[in-house]
Amino acid sequence: MQRRFANQKGLPNRYSFTLPSLSQAVITEIHLHPPSPSQHRQKRQVLLFFKFLARKEEKKKMRPILMKGHERPLTFLKYNRDGDLLFSCAKDHTPTVWFADNGERIGTYRGHNGAVWSCDVSRDSMRLITGSADQTVKLWNVQTGAQLCTFNFGSPARTIVSAGEDAVIRIWDSETGKLLREADKESGHKKTITSLTKSADCSHFLTGSLDKSAKLWDTRTLTLIKTYVTERPVNAVAMSPLLDHM
Repeated sequence: MQRRFANQKGLPNRYSFTLPSLSQAVITEIHLHPPSPSQHRQKRQVLLFFKFLARKEEKKKMRPILMKGHERPLTFLKYNRDGDLLFSCAKDHTPTVWFADNGERIGTYRGHNGAVWSCDVSRDSMRLITGSADQTVKLWNVQTGAQLCTFNFGSPARTIVSAGEDAVIRIWDSETGKLLREADKESGHKKTITSLTKSADCSHFLTGSLDKSAKLWDTRTLTLIKTYVTERPVNAVAMSPLLDHM
């Protein structure tokens, strides 16, 4: 098939283009590609790109990628900025990260004690934040899965209890952002605090740490009530509503 192009005055142009003989195709788009600076020094070149639309083109079959790993219904999905990671939340308490291109599960983030309803990831894909029905917001290291900080909302939600890598527990005013109290470092944890959960009446809260201990605290005075020593680093803690065991 040969096509000759004409200019605005109807006169034939200098160039004619011979296209492949495609009886079942039609030209739908033509794009001019400007020459590079090096081409200006030599003979001027213009590249044209033709887009063909096959009339009898077979329909492409889309095959879904099944990502199996959650044990309960999904609640939220979030891509990172680069689009190569996919984060999922579910009612199984465990946010999960996947490779977006093949659906391979990379890892999970364990520590919530309730359904995880939402999440967001930083622009550099280094930090993940999750919100859960256990009334906590947790900040995670995306690569290692370590908990960096936990925000616990009391009732009424006038204060925020935070704990993180510096092993210091702090209570903040949720309206003004002012630091109200800070736990005594001598009686507190010696390594990163990985988990925090409150009692049903918000009078006490429990923390777990990589220093192989869990600690029970008084919310009002931020004083240590009891320390529970374990043989391994503590990644998650939970407290009975009856306060009879944890």
